[in-house]
Amino acid sequence: MSEPKLIIKEESSAKKTRSPPKKPKVEQSVPRKKKLKTDADKAAERAQHLRFGKAEITPDEASRMTKQQKRAMYAAAAARSAVHREVDQYEDDNVGTQALSEGEKAAGNVRDISKSIYARKLKKKAKMRGKNGSKTAKSTPQEPTAAQDAGASGTSEGSSNWLSRWKQRQEIHKSYYAAARSGTAAQTAGGKAASNGTNAAKSGMEQVIDKGKSVVSTAVNGIANFAKSNAHVLLIVGVFLLLLLLVMSAFSSCSILFSGTTQVSGQTIYTAEDRDIRGAETDYKKLEKELDKKIKRTPTDHPGYDEYRYHLDAIEHDPWQLTSFLTTLYDDYTRSEVQAKLKETFAKQYKLTTWVEVQTRYRTVVMIDIFTGIPYTVQVPYEYRIFHTKLVNKGLEVVIREELNNDQWKRYEIFQDTLGGRPYLFNGGLPPGGSDGSGTPGIDYQVPAEALTDSEFAAIYKEAQKYVGTPYVWGGSTPETGFDCSGYVCWVYNQNGYNVGRTTANGLWNKSQHISEAEAKPGDLVFFEGTYDTPGKSHVGIYLGNGMMVSAGDPIKYANIHSSYWQKYLSGFGRLSK
Repeated sequence: MSEPKLIIKEESSAKKTRSPPKKPKVEQSVPRKKKLKTDADKAAERAQHLRFGKAEITPDEASRMTKQQKRAMYAAAAARSAVHREVDQYEDDNVGTQALSEGEKAAGNVRDISKSIYARKLKKKAKMRGKNGSKTAKSTPQEPTAAQDAGASGTSEGSSNWLSRWKQRQEIHKSYYAAARSGTAAQTAGGKAASNGTNAAKSGMEQVIDKGKSVVSTAVNGIANFAKSNAHVLLIVGVFLLLLLLVMSAFSSCSILFSGTTQVSGQTIYTAEDRDIRGAETDYKKLEKELDKKIKRTPTDHPGYDEYRYHLDAIEHDPWQLTSFLTTLYDDYTRSEVQAKLKETFAKQYKLTTWVEVQTRYRTVVMIDIFTGIPYTVQVPYEYRIFHTKLVNKGLEVVIREELNNDQWKRYEIFQDTLGGRPYLFNGGLPPGGSDGSGTPGIDYQVPAEALTDSEFAAIYKEAQKYVGTPYVWGGSTPETGFDCSGYVCWVYNQNGYNVGRTTANGLWNKSQHISEAEAKPGDLVFFEGTYDTPGKSHVGIYLGNGMMVSAGDPIKYANIHSSYWQKYLSGFGRLSK
């Protein structure tokens, strides 16, 4: 066991030095002047003290210590500091270590206290001896005596009595043993507590699992016993549930059927009222009539020109296309709700432009020579001003296709195929029954043989005859889609080398050379106006001679142009050229 360390308890600044022993009465009778210490002196004196742990050694005490005593004191203080640092670093690892550290510190404190008391006793004895031997020890420096060395250091075994050292060792032993026992007990208690906690947790979980198994087992056994004793009840409940599922499935099927029917109906039937559909159609026709009147007023609105030339597409539209378009966009619309859309669509369908052309022309003027009196002619230039008017009909369905997305276009096509479930709304300008108004089929006419001697007409008639009896389709222009009147004529002539494109009856009128009925021959065109409410020519057929024609009635058929029906709408004849 290492020797006990010298730890002198730190005292306040007021008790740093002990009061000197009383001098003999002779010396005490001599008054001495007390010297007051300032704060600076006290701080300087305090800075000169050496500290080792909790011990404070004054310079006088350190000067009286031997080198061996100083080295022992330095080593002991360093060792104790290292031990405390090492223990403090790991004292949180477990309770036992912490308790051992605290016990060791407590033992060190006990040693410090006992050593301090013992050192003060030795110091007092040494000072008493020094006073008897030399009364001027304070002013005259000399070597310290053995007793003073023992009092200053308190670490030499030869300079203190053996009983005190033995008691000190016994106290140190007891302190270490007590600290060790307390640390071991704390560690043991912590381990037992952790073990008990783990065992308690395991036992608690096992109890929960056992209880859960017991409850499940009891429930299963109860259900099994109930099923055995109440089989008829379970059978009735099962039948009831089966019937309930069947009823629910039936309702679900009906709801799907109803929703499907509603969806199909919503896609194929016009939802607006007849009066609103017809009203919107009337308003669109009104816009077209105003446009036609504007064109006809051109000489009045723009007077002073030598000539007025017109380049006009037909002013017409398909009422079914307009109605299908509005229904696709608005569903159940009213007449007033679609006014803005009607004007917008009309502006996209029709484009009217005008311009002035100025030509330099020459006229022949007869002049008379003033000298000879002989007349002569002169070509005099002049400006010839032509006012042009051009109308482009883009086509209503072209505008509609640009307006609708793919899904909307599919719905629009369905409306067109089914006519919205209301085929009675518009008759397309065709009379009921036969195309001549008589109700006769009109598909058995024989063209005179002499008319077929013209190879040009023979080729035209051969193509036209293929489609006699084909049902009428508004807007149709091919054998696959069916034909309307203008689509039928355009198809036949385009197949025979003519380039008329796809246009309307009024468009064909504008493309043809206008002739009289007397000039008309087989293969020319015959035009009608007013068969339905549209500006310009409303119907066209292929003239066959002898007052007969073939046109796209319902179906495509032959008709007499002088019948009671067609005669009142007969408007003129035209001849196309390649």
